[in-house]
Amino acid sequence: MSDKYNPHEIEARWRARWVAEGSGWVDLDAAARPFYNLVEFPYPSGEGLHIGHVFSYSGADAYGRYMRRRGYDVFQPIGFDSFGIHSENYALKVGAHPREVTARSIARFREQLRRLGAAFDWSREMITSDPEYYRWTQWIFVKLFKAGLAYRAEAPVNWCPSCRTVLANEQASDGRCERCDTPIVQRTLTQWFLRITRYADRLLDYRQVDFAAPVIKRQRAWIGRTEENGAVSYRLHDWLISRQRYWGPPIPIIYCDRCGTVPVPEDQLPVLLPHLEHYRPGGVAPLASDESFVSTTCPACGGPARRETDVSDNFLDSAWYFMRYTSTERADVPWVPGRVARWLPVHMYTGGPEHATMHHLYARFITMALHDLGLVPVAEPFARLQLHGMITRDGSKMSKSRGNVVNPDEYMDRYGADALRLAMLFMGPFDQDVDFSDRGVVGAARFLGRVWELCNGRRPADRPGARSSDMRPVGRAVRRVTEALEARSFNTAIAALMEFAGWLRAERARLSPEAYADACRTLVLLLAPFAPFVCEELWERLGGQGSVHDQPWPEAEEAPPETVELPVQVDGKVRGRVRVPADADDEAVRAAALAQPRVAAALAERTVRSVVVVPGRIVSVSSE
Repeated sequence: MSDKYNPHEIEARWRARWVAEGSGWVDLDAAARPFYNLVEFPYPSGEGLHIGHVFSYSGADAYGRYMRRRGYDVFQPIGFDSFGIHSENYALKVGAHPREVTARSIARFREQLRRLGAAFDWSREMITSDPEYYRWTQWIFVKLFKAGLAYRAEAPVNWCPSCRTVLANEQASDGRCERCDTPIVQRTLTQWFLRITRYADRLLDYRQVDFAAPVIKRQRAWIGRTEENGAVSYRLHDWLISRQRYWGPPIPIIYCDRCGTVPVPEDQLPVLLPHLEHYRPGGVAPLASDESFVSTTCPACGGPARRETDVSDNFLDSAWYFMRYTSTERADVPWVPGRVARWLPVHMYTGGPEHATMHHLYARFITMALHDLGLVPVAEPFARLQLHGMITRDGSKMSKSRGNVVNPDEYMDRYGADALRLAMLFMGPFDQDVDFSDRGVVGAARFLGRVWELCNGRRPADRPGARSSDMRPVGRAVRRVTEALEARSFNTAIAALMEFAGWLRAERARLSPEAYADACRTLVLLLAPFAPFVCEELWERLGGQGSVHDQPWPEAEEAPPETVELPVQVDGKVRGRVRVPADADDEAVRAAALAQPRVAAALAERTVRSVVVVPGRIVSVSSE
């Protein structure tokens, strides 16, 4: 192993070891202190992981690592929201099949996420376009249909001429498609809806949850409850889930001339999405062109029938994925109720503000509906929902047309994942938009180099005169980093770590070897959630046992008082009291004592012979 800081060598070695050891896995049934730390799973686009993913996943992972060190059994799963228009459009663009494009994209995302060092439980990876998953999405639809919460109706709908499909109201912004920015038009079509409006009032009740204020504000505005002259109305409409596209779960409905609309029996799920070579949207669902798919038999009467050819909105896939994570090994049930009761609602959900009126709202609705049907033991999916901001560059939203897109691979190639993680979380408050800069990554890499030199370089010699120094900055750093992590104020925590490292560097020559080594270990323990690779390496080099990520979080010693109050005695009699800084030297204490009004009056017309300071105890003045 090299004594020079080499992030690529260090990160590759520890990454391989973590994979081999199953780092991040947790026994869901044996956990004593469950903590479900969830970040929104990615849509695996063809472009790969973008810098916004690095921001959100680094923050969520730092928090999860911190909670693990506080003694919680942290469940931090990952999967891929792989159905939908994005993958289909990208496949059309490159002339490939969505299934092939999705598999390639997921492989790349998986590699990039591992490279980032996030402590995900890969044993429970889940892909929404796998039949093993969308079987249960279809099962949920059937349950909702039987309960009267899914229905088909003719209604005026938003139509995107470019995407050639209908859009839910939430996917139309200012009269434009939120995906491609094409002006939408109104059409009257027969479509499938879910009765989210029945839950409007319950969705406005936030008493049992801790959501970021912007989420509550946006959901309240979207639901739009108003009351006038005793009549209540809502802006919210039922959720339109039909899509005239190919890459999605087929809606599990059969039409029979004799029996009408019939749900596919649960034991016949999933309704598999057939392989279509020609899937370009043309205003009619592509599945309608596959006669072998459309033609079927009625499960009620056995007569000839035809299948529904629309697929469902991919937001239905993501409206329940957090439940599936708990039971991915089970093929016979979508989730184990006992595990859902143990692990849900999600203790901390990290998401983007753009999902407040879609994914976050839909997930709440689906969970409430399934709870009412007796299928899940919780009524709210998320106990705490906090937002991350957006990453801009030069003050503008990143886009290919502006030429300001940041590729995280380039920065990990040059500086390493630890530096990129640290830089992203230091750029500004996690819940606010922050502007990306190369200087931030360069600065983070330099800081990690200084930490490496402090903890792995020259140590102070054990020589006469070496002292333990004033170690209060160590406790102050522990307190500041802890308080900042509790508040998810990651940039503040990193600032405290930089200040602590600066103090350690300045005091190195004056510290005893023992005190210096203790301070280095504390620095590594505090930095580990943000820079997991280098801290794992330094912990081992400092003689630490086991993984740094399994060590208890440092506890700050009781903070010494900032000031002390001392009695001032004149010729054996207490004449007053004086308050001075706890670290004030004797000369400053003497001056303060003699300036105390009652002491000064007692010494009037006398000559001060001596002033003796007993640190932290008393000031004794003798006079003539």
